[in-house]
Amino acid sequence: MPRTWQRALADGALDDKPLLVGTTRDESTAFFAFNPRIRNLTATAALDLLTAQIGRQTALGVYQQHAARLPQATPAQIFTAVQTDVVFRDGSLEVADHHAVGGNTTYVYQFDCAPAEDPHALGATHCAELSFLFNSFDAFSGSPVLAGAGDAQRALGREFATAVAEFVAAGTTSDWPPYAPATAAGIRHFG
Repeated sequence: MPRTWQRALADGALDDKPLLVGTTRDESTAFFAFNPRIRNLTATAALDLLTAQIGRQTALGVYQQHAARLPQATPAQIFTAVQTDVVFRDGSLEVADHHAVGGNTTYVYQFDCAPAEDPHALGATHCAELSFLFNSFDAFSGSPVLAGAGDAQRALGREFATAVAEFVAAGTTSDWPPYAPATAAGIRHFG
C-alpha cells in the first residue's frame, strides 16, 4: 500500500503549488547515537537489520555504498547513514522529483551544519535546523545539537530563515535555483 504522501502526490494534491522540502545531512543520528544496541552493531548485525527493513539485495548494496563513502565509519555509523537515506532523504527527493517533473516549482535543501562541539557525533541531526530557522539558540543553549553555537551559526540561521521566509511569502527565492529532477542540481546546502 502506498504511503499517504504517495497517494496525495498521485491524486495531484500539490499540483500547481510551489514546494520547499529538505532534510538534515545526518537525520538519523538523533535516534541511534545513544542506543547501545546500535552503537555496538557489527557489520553482520547491521546488514541483518537492514535486510529485515529493505530486503537483502538492497541492504547489501546500500550498506556497501555507504561504507565506501564513509571509509572510517563503524558499522553503527554506516547503518545510521543508511537510515537517514531510507527514512528521510529518499522519500523527500521522491516527492521533489515527482513535483518538479510535473512542471511545478520545487526547492530542495540539505542542512549540513554540525555542532562545533560534537562529542556524540550527532552531526547535522534531525531537527537541527529548527533553532537556526526560528533563532531559538538561547532557548536551547544546553542542547548538544547547538553546542558551541556562536556568531557564524547565528548568521547561518539568518540566511536559512530568510530563504524560507522568502519562499513562504512568494513561493520562490531570489538566490536559489529550482530543483532539477533526479540530480543534485538545485539542492541548496546550508552550513
